[in-house]
Amino acid sequence: MNEFLQAMRFRHACKKFDASKKIAKEDFDAILESGRLTPSSFGLEPTRLLVVRDEKMRERVRKACWDQAQITDSSEIVIYVSKIADMQATSNYVAQSFSRKLGKDIAQLSAYQERFGGFLRANGYVDANSIFAWSSRQAYLMASSMMDCAAFMGIDSCAIEGFDRDMLESCLGLDTFAERVAFGYRVADPAQKAPRISIDELVRYI
Repeated sequence: MNEFLQAMRFRHACKKFDASKKIAKEDFDAILESGRLTPSSFGLEPTRLLVVRDEKMRERVRKACWDQAQITDSSEIVIYVSKIADMQATSNYVAQSFSRKLGKDIAQLSAYQERFGGFLRANGYVDANSIFAWSSRQAYLMASSMMDCAAFMGIDSCAIEGFDRDMLESCLGLDTFAERVAFGYRVADPAQKAPRISIDELVRYI
């Protein structure tokens, strides 16, 4: 069996982590590296990772996340923070990011920034909310890569959706964020993994 597909069948939304088991540094570094290597729109890398290790902070995050035990029982908690203001076509961040790829040719950089600005306008990414919606999708790509990487190494994960946004942003001192993922080791195998639709239902060829 293909080893990657085998890892995908191993992966599930782990609700009960073994709090006594910690991820080795080299393994967690590999998970973080898989996030760094994830593709992003225009190569702008709009996501930053916040790893919450302080126990008191974890307790506060848990309260903001509807008291979900994964927050404190998992080995690592990663918050995916999405850039917003920096994603404007005229920002210094965008200019510096493009210059790393294209070099210092002013005309070329200006043309590429204009192209990027056109992309934002054409897709309706014109205010903080719409830019966040676009930026956060890049965060989900990164989270998916990291969960896949973890599964390939036999490490469990759980994307955590339930939370009080205002409370969580306040305790973390963030303007906004896109996602939270817990990484660690399961207490036991799931009794039954959630069924998936068939490949024939998923894919249509034309």
